[in-house]
Amino acid sequence: MNTAELICAMIAYSQGNTHDIEHFLKVTAYAKTIGEAEHLDPETQTSLEYAAVVHDIACP
Repeated sequence: MNTAELICAMIAYSQGNTHDIEHFLKVTAYAKTIGEAEHLDPETQTSLEYAAVVHDIACP
């Protein structure tokens, strides 16, 4: 699964809750930018982005 597929899965999981969707998209964009600025290796960059997408999955 790539980041785009994970984002699509999380959008479906969020069941239209635009607040949650906008939040994890913003966090993911920040994480992607910071990781690229820090020149992370590809595997670490991917892990960072995945973690950003799902970071609030357990929140009600």
